[in-house]
Amino acid sequence: MKGVPLNQFMSISAFAPGSSQAVEKDPNRLMSVDSVWKPIEKDSLSLSFTDEVFWLKLRISSGGDEDWFLVLNNPGMEELAVYRKESSGEKESWKEIGSDRRISYVHAAYRMHARANSSEEFLIRAASRRSVVFNFQAWSPKEFASRIQSENLFLGVFFGAIGIMLIYNGFLAFVVKDSSYFFYVFYLLFYALWQFAVSGVGARYLVQASPVAWNDYLVGFAFLSVAFSLLFTRSFLHMERETGWKDRAFLILAAFAVLGFFVSLIPSAYGLMMKAVSWYPFLAAGLVVYSGFLRLRKGYKPARYFLLAWSVLIVSVLITALRNLSWIPDSFLAHWSAQFGSVIEMTLLSFALAHRIKTLEKDSLQARLENYESQLKLTEIEQELKIARELQESILPDHLPKMPNLQLSVRNEFASSVGGDFYDFHYVGPNKLGIFLSDVSGHGIPAAIIASMVKLAFSIEARNHEDPAEVLRNINRSLSGKYGKHYITAAYLLVDGTSGKVTYSNAGHPPLVAIARSSGTAKEIFLPGWIMGMDPSLKNSVAEFQLEPGDRLIIYTDGITEARNQKGEIFGFQRFYKLLAENIGLPGESMAEVLFKTVREFTGNRKHFEDDLTLIVLDFQPTSEKKTLSEITSTLSRN
Repeated sequence: MKGVPLNQFMSISAFAPGSSQAVEKDPNRLMSVDSVWKPIEKDSLSLSFTDEVFWLKLRISSGGDEDWFLVLNNPGMEELAVYRKESSGEKESWKEIGSDRRISYVHAAYRMHARANSSEEFLIRAASRRSVVFNFQAWSPKEFASRIQSENLFLGVFFGAIGIMLIYNGFLAFVVKDSSYFFYVFYLLFYALWQFAVSGVGARYLVQASPVAWNDYLVGFAFLSVAFSLLFTRSFLHMERETGWKDRAFLILAAFAVLGFFVSLIPSAYGLMMKAVSWYPFLAAGLVVYSGFLRLRKGYKPARYFLLAWSVLIVSVLITALRNLSWIPDSFLAHWSAQFGSVIEMTLLSFALAHRIKTLEKDSLQARLENYESQLKLTEIEQELKIARELQESILPDHLPKMPNLQLSVRNEFASSVGGDFYDFHYVGPNKLGIFLSDVSGHGIPAAIIASMVKLAFSIEARNHEDPAEVLRNINRSLSGKYGKHYITAAYLLVDGTSGKVTYSNAGHPPLVAIARSSGTAKEIFLPGWIMGMDPSLKNSVAEFQLEPGDRLIIYTDGITEARNQKGEIFGFQRFYKLLAENIGLPGESMAEVLFKTVREFTGNRKHFEDDLTLIVLDFQPTSEKKTLSEITSTLSRN
């Protein structure tokens, strides 16, 4: 007896009263062996996914006295009972074939004995939540032994290849520290568990249990395999570099696959999820193939082997899915299509991963070179900033002027390493001091360069002219056309240290603040004036006012009043004037420290302000006309 489909040497009959159906469903599980049968010819019966019971009747005719094996090529059959018809005189009965005749094999197989020139009938009751496929074959002992050896060899090679890939890629995952390798290892793991359940090898060799137990997790393993294959694909192809929906689609489909795993554990939802897992890979496959073509078109070379590998697997899984859905007949190729495709896929993916390693090494080398170049550029920038800081320090006064009756304090802080705020002092006679403060729009090196130009222009014009308004007009005229897109605000005032008289001119700069020590009130001294850089002919005027003994004069840049907090609120003039008035009793340096600390806390203690901040505090403190003897002696000794 050869290993061929049963209907090639025997008659297959199935219960079908009044119809031509191949098999009859038993939804209520009430049918018995005494039903009426109508013979039909079938090679293989595929009934798709159902949890109903089916009855099948076989009539076997044999020409010789020999042993043979009845094999059902469906390792996932959860319920299977085989009955043989026996005759005793005129009485006929059905006797179930005991487990002693069932062979320990991944498929359901029974050892039978046929008498010469005999005809026997067998009745089979079967059910499974998986795809119900009836593909009975008869084998001689020799052919059956050969089949077991070849099938075990194939399954050994198949699962051995997966094991090797698991170990190899698991090692690479910990060495390379690349997420794609971790995802690939989990994909291989759950795909292997899925195939252990599908092929029956898990129940036979891994964890000996009934097909029902393995089928309980079969759908979950399939969903997790799909989920990690999507995550692997996303990482392998660097889909995070793509904009729009392409990258999010992988995460969404993977999330639904993980959800499918948990839903499949609910018994009432198992059948639905079994059907879903048959078509869900098609949706994932479409995204994988599309993304592979997309990345290949953009020059990502590892996508070539990757695309070919997944295309082979997709076709093989498609064949298996069509067989499960009964759209194509069951056959050896259809039965083992997924396994064949997996072996080819893993071989091609090994090339893809090897290519990826080379690509990663190349990218790593390129990254190191770029990092080295970046370090060189960073060093150059730091050197340039160092030079810029030295330039900034060189244009600012290295010490404050000392004049009788005048006490000066200065505090400034730049938004970056260098800035556009500039201040300077100029002696005009023995008792007059010129105080200059400017603010270049923006900050950083460009503003610092323009500030150095202002420094040079001020040094020249302050020596040639005493009138503050004329000094500002000449600075604007000498720098006209050299501002670029920048502009400058400036204030220049002459302070008479003997009388306390102040002569003041403004070019768009914030107003001065005079604080009377006697009353503690802050008075704003506003003087209109055009901003430098708007017009070569600067329109500005001069104002004069008097400082009383103990009065304090504040000159500042708008970085203080326009400092913003995290809500977008500005520090403002009211907070500024109030703080100045409340701290009139503090020395100038201490008051400046309090102000800068308050502004920094207001902005949320940022490392750098958004704009440059500069504050000049001038206290008018006339000395007594009478001097003590020690003071006179000290003065004479110095002379």
